[in-house]
Amino acid sequence: MTTKYTKNLTSILEMLWNIEKDLNLIPYNETEKKIYYIIAWHISTYDECNITDVIKNSGFSRSTVYKTIKKFESAHLLLIKQSQGDKREFNLVLAN
Repeated sequence: MTTKYTKNLTSILEMLWNIEKDLNLIPYNETEKKIYYIIAWHISTYDECNITDVIKNSGFSRSTVYKTIKKFESAHLLLIKQSQGDKREFNLVLAN
């Protein structure tokens, strides 16, 4: 690896660490962080995200996604709200 590449990689990793620290994601494992980032990406791209979207985009099992979302809800990182359009679905809202 080149020195410039190493410096750039280190800088990116520091930024990611700071983002995770600001979002209170430090205590979560990589699977949980990926689920959080998928939710954030889906909301920023489509203005909404439901549990089915997370399952489809993450490749994780339904059980893993549900457990992680419940964990985030308990930690007040996100809210779960029933969809107005489809009462069987629940939308995810990131907490501030």
